[in-house]
Amino acid sequence: MSDERRSSLSRRIFIGLLLGVITGIFLGERAAPLGTVGRAYIGLLQMSILPYMVASLIAGIGGMDYTKARRLAVTGGIVLLGSWLIAFVVIYLMPLAFPKAPAGSFFSPSMVEQAKVDFIDLYIPVNPFSVMARTVVPATAVFSVVFGIALIGVRHKKPLLDFFTATQETLTRIAMMVIQLSPFGIFAIAANAAGTLSIADIGRLQVYIIVFIVATLVMTFVILPGLASILTPFSYRAILRGCRAALITGFVTGNLFIVLPMLIEQAKSLFREIGAEDEDTARYIEVLIPTSFNFPNIGKLITLIFVLFAGWFSGTEIPLQQYPTFSLLGLFTLFGGVDLALPFLLDQMHIPADLYQLYVVTGVINGWFATLLAVMNLFTFTLVATAAAIGTLRINWRRLGQFLLLTVLLMAGLIGTTRFVLSRLLANEHIQATTLLQMTIDNPAPAKVFKWPPKGQTGASGSSPLRDVLEGGVLRVGYNADNLPFTFFNDQGELVGYDIALCHRLARELGVRLEFIPWTYKTLIGQLKRGEIHLAVGGILITPGRLRKALFTEPYMNVTLGLLVPDYRRNEFSTWEAVDNAGLRLGVPGKTLAAGAAKFMPAAEIVKLQSYEEFFSGKRTGLDGVVISAEAGAAWTTIHPEYSVVVPEPHIATPVAFALAPGELEWRIFLDTWLTLQRSRGFLKTLYDTWILGKGVKKKYRRWSVLDDVLHWSGG
Repeated sequence: MSDERRSSLSRRIFIGLLLGVITGIFLGERAAPLGTVGRAYIGLLQMSILPYMVASLIAGIGGMDYTKARRLAVTGGIVLLGSWLIAFVVIYLMPLAFPKAPAGSFFSPSMVEQAKVDFIDLYIPVNPFSVMARTVVPATAVFSVVFGIALIGVRHKKPLLDFFTATQETLTRIAMMVIQLSPFGIFAIAANAAGTLSIADIGRLQVYIIVFIVATLVMTFVILPGLASILTPFSYRAILRGCRAALITGFVTGNLFIVLPMLIEQAKSLFREIGAEDEDTARYIEVLIPTSFNFPNIGKLITLIFVLFAGWFSGTEIPLQQYPTFSLLGLFTLFGGVDLALPFLLDQMHIPADLYQLYVVTGVINGWFATLLAVMNLFTFTLVATAAAIGTLRINWRRLGQFLLLTVLLMAGLIGTTRFVLSRLLANEHIQATTLLQMTIDNPAPAKVFKWPPKGQTGASGSSPLRDVLEGGVLRVGYNADNLPFTFFNDQGELVGYDIALCHRLARELGVRLEFIPWTYKTLIGQLKRGEIHLAVGGILITPGRLRKALFTEPYMNVTLGLLVPDYRRNEFSTWEAVDNAGLRLGVPGKTLAAGAAKFMPAAEIVKLQSYEEFFSGKRTGLDGVVISAEAGAAWTTIHPEYSVVVPEPHIATPVAFALAPGELEWRIFLDTWLTLQRSRGFLKTLYDTWILGKGVKKKYRRWSVLDDVLHWSGG
């Protein structure tokens, strides 16, 4: 592609990006259908990439002799290690921009399951055709590299090389044809993003976002192209011009893979401009880019800043002496991907692993900038390694010294300025955690909440609870305030939760008022028998011991029994046998459940609790954890992220239901039928998604747009 055509394409891509953003802001959520066009464009780009990589690696390596292949491996390895070193220097400098502030509040609504990666399946192509069909890029690259190395020593390899070379050229033409559609694809992606993404009030998370963006921009536009211009025959301006289209495409799509053919052609073009493109140069480029793609690039490495941020955020910063260990662990785990590396590193550094959810929140925004950096990293790496392999690498020590001095001054200025700005932002902002404690009941029935049981209240003599409710117009519900996410008080002092929302629905459909009366594990059965409450809620588990004392409705949910333990210990208890053999001191709420736990885990010391709050408030010291359902434990971790839920094998499912007074069969039959009706209507699933999975933590607001909020177009 000529300079003029490449420049024209870059301009058209930029115009498409700009028009897409404007369109998204103008249309708002009406731009969402353009997301389909964007996905189609990405699909077209992807369809030729994997076969292109296979053909490129095989033809590139197979066409060399062993001496050239060895030289390329050595020079490429040295440059790769150098780029990693630069990345870690920046990673460890950027936390200096974190302002001095106490640990923030955690707001994520779910617990994290550690990702697992089969490294053999990821890197060893047991069935090459299978890994290609499943788009397992690292294994496909390994197969192609091994095939190419073996092909070097084959005598009559020319026909095979000609086939792969022709295949590569054909696939390149396909990719270039699709790239001509980039302005339209970029327009659709940008319009969809600008129209549908909302900016939430995320408090201190802005610290990570801003620091991450500063780090990626300085690496992308200063450090990497600056060093490459000093070490290679190419000017800083030529390097930026050469990868401009790839930078824009990678940034908008967030996909490094799809720009590989573009980077290869642009790198060849730069060497062609200085008269250094020959058969060896082309092969080096065709091998370096797809091969280095499978190693952790700087765009991935820079995400390790999040672990340092999480330590600052939670007040458990990583000490300097652990930086070498952290660096090695981070580098090697990133071979398995960011989703494996970050939870693992949080565990190893004793930082609450639940904070990984904060990284997920920033994924879209930071993904753009990480890909931008990855594109520049791959391009400059290829230029430097190829220049070293063909003998055009040069080092001007004076220019290098000047560049390093200017970079140090620039970094110091950026870090100082960023720290100052962030300090002011945090000082002037009320930081409100977005947690389960902010959720409210939709469409509530008239209700009165008692903080203490009213004295002398009993049911009507000789009347069933159902008749008492219908005739008296009041449904008395017993609740326990410490059973998240089933029954608890939110930040506004309102009684909320899964069970509370269900009771509001019941009261509305019966046309009665609600009275919520507190119960404890000690008083529950007596309150039911005396008629003080018509039913009891609060995530009450059905156990054999409780069945002897009370009547239960049919279960409205099955929960899984687990443990709530300090976060860094969450991988110690994979089985219940391991839990029992560990000699733990475990808290269990309620006499009946504590007795059952003691029989189930005879080697553990079981301590009866009046409520879970005893454990978290520190009233009961020396406990290793508490027995709790995974669903309830996940809710508690949103408030106490220093703890995590573990679900040992074998999984123990326990039903949850409303508790009723013994013998009240009419009341039970009515409630069973009503619960069946709510399940068939999908209301129980809605409650589960909202209160258990946390989908209701963050309310969705209509996206601002010019069309709706400036022109006030109704669309009707």
